[in-house]
Amino acid sequence: MALVATDNPLLAALTFLSAGTAAIVGAIVVPSLLLLYFLKLRRTERVVSSTLLWRRAVYDLQVNSPFQKLRKNLLLFLQLLILAAVLLAISQPVINVMRQPDKNVLILVDRSASMKTEEQDGRTRLSHAKEAANTLVQNLPDDCRVMVIVFAERAEVACSFTNDKRRLVTAIDGIEPTDSHTRIGEALQLAVAYSGQSSDVAADGSAAPTGGNADIRIFTDGHIADADDLGMIEGKVTYHRVGNAGDNVGIVAFDVRRDAERPGMLSVFARVENFGEKPVTADVSILLDGKLLSGAGSIQQITLGPAQLPTTVAADAADLQPAFHNVIFELNHESGGLIEVRLHRSDALSIDNVVQAPIDPPRELSVLCVCERRRPRSAFERVLRAVGVEHTAWMTSSQYETVADAELIRDGRSRFDLVVLDNHDTGRLPPGNYLFLGGVPKIDSVTTSEYVEGQPLVSWQENHPLIRPADFSNVFIARWRRLILPPTASILVEGEDSPVIAAMNDPGHRYVIAAFDVEESNFLLSIPFVVLMQNCTRGLTDAGLSDRGRPASPGDTLTVTVPGGAEKADVKRPDGVTESMDVSGRTSLSYGKTRDAGVYRVSFDDANKTTDVFSINTLSSNESNIRPLDNLRLAQRQIDTAAGDVKVSRPLWPWLIAAALIILMFEWWVYNRRVML
Repeated sequence: MALVATDNPLLAALTFLSAGTAAIVGAIVVPSLLLLYFLKLRRTERVVSSTLLWRRAVYDLQVNSPFQKLRKNLLLFLQLLILAAVLLAISQPVINVMRQPDKNVLILVDRSASMKTEEQDGRTRLSHAKEAANTLVQNLPDDCRVMVIVFAERAEVACSFTNDKRRLVTAIDGIEPTDSHTRIGEALQLAVAYSGQSSDVAADGSAAPTGGNADIRIFTDGHIADADDLGMIEGKVTYHRVGNAGDNVGIVAFDVRRDAERPGMLSVFARVENFGEKPVTADVSILLDGKLLSGAGSIQQITLGPAQLPTTVAADAADLQPAFHNVIFELNHESGGLIEVRLHRSDALSIDNVVQAPIDPPRELSVLCVCERRRPRSAFERVLRAVGVEHTAWMTSSQYETVADAELIRDGRSRFDLVVLDNHDTGRLPPGNYLFLGGVPKIDSVTTSEYVEGQPLVSWQENHPLIRPADFSNVFIARWRRLILPPTASILVEGEDSPVIAAMNDPGHRYVIAAFDVEESNFLLSIPFVVLMQNCTRGLTDAGLSDRGRPASPGDTLTVTVPGGAEKADVKRPDGVTESMDVSGRTSLSYGKTRDAGVYRVSFDDANKTTDVFSINTLSSNESNIRPLDNLRLAQRQIDTAAGDVKVSRPLWPWLIAAALIILMFEWWVYNRRVML
């Protein structure tokens, strides 16, 4: 039972968990105590000459006379107080009070793509999050030190520790949205680091390290991609749920491919998912260079059922199973341009309604094979001819290392779409695509150690585009070099404790590394060899799509080959801002300010006025599922949810029992002193 019909905030927060039990006990005990004071004692009558010395006996007689009006009695009053305290303790009163924040507070604000969701009041979800964070800051005690961290794909410190509320509000108001995916791991690492070493603010505004734990407050809609991949989180963490909208249909997958047999034929694939509670009918169209294609099939109408929650578990929005429809467009286009697929529907999140990809004209593929052994060369020739490679060049290992740069490089990039190296380590790696079979690239991020022998292949990524649909269960490898790779590498095939085949990207380079000698295996005779060669030839080079046509997500680094003679590059972002960069003397340009989805145009000042076009697309079911989570779990830990102010329930019965004992001791002292009113 809670006391809610009152203007007193203290009583409004008071709850009795066992009020009925206390009422029953009180109805029995209190009348019994009063009855004891009404009972008439049986006394033997004696005749005395005077009552002067017997006033006490007369008083007792009067008190114990039935139905006589009670007189003031300190003992009775104290005993009633004891009973009242015990009865209140039996009712288990609990008071809900505001949790006092720690001295250090860390505010984490989500600014990922889903925070661009428009709520019913017309404001974005990020706007609501900033307002809630500012309210928290204003309500904190003046001596609290607060740090603000923003997160999406990456995390940044928006404001270091300070107790200057105006500075904190300014930092929060300045948070800008992104189209990136939601990952909180880096933000929590910063938060945990600062919670163990926070800062005091000196009079001059400088920060002095101090110890102490922090109170971490997370403002998000709850859809966090790496929620299950985090390490153990210690300390106080509170989830501030943001948003209410849930109706959204979005494009979550997108791909553009040229047909290997007919390079002029383009296949465009898009996957559309409905995360709303109602069925949806909408049109999907394809555009080239901003213009709707003519002819039948350029607009397709799709019907999607409502999203469903699993019925077998206690599911929430994170378990939502969206209805989906795969849309495929085919067109004959011999030149380059910008392909765009558009979903025609107005909903709460608009950024997932459009996807784009630039394409180059089809070209004939050329492959360089660095190989001097007869058996591997024969296998390479057979497979490359079968997958339709028009031009294949051959070099020995020594020729590759000594040949003139002009034979390997054109316009600052490899002359070949793919370079295959058999059992050869090299550091001569102009920007391009490389397949190492038995060798490794000589770069800082890749090292090898001892050979691994006698182990089977235990796992492989069946759905990875470079080895799909290969089955490695019948592949035998006698030994392979133990690879030490960067965390960003993708392990395609793995032994018991080390990678066997891996893929990784480096600025301007793509590598596929098979760490074994093909002649110490049956790999050349297996289907996975044919699959790997075909997928590397077509997958790494995209069968005529340029590097810029490959899928990229917000936050990815774009790598551009710098044409000869260029000294300056202008990068025009989707927000209309143009950034100039000095590229003199460089062969490649890396650009990382890609937090917004859309088209990025890179223009050089070389003689040919070279221009490259790149596209960034969000493409995430996690971001398109905008229905906020009621409960947040991080690292398998349930995070406390704050519905406005954070309150804690504190039981009062121990204090009531202590009060009853104190009154009992006082009553005992009064009784022994025989003091009455």
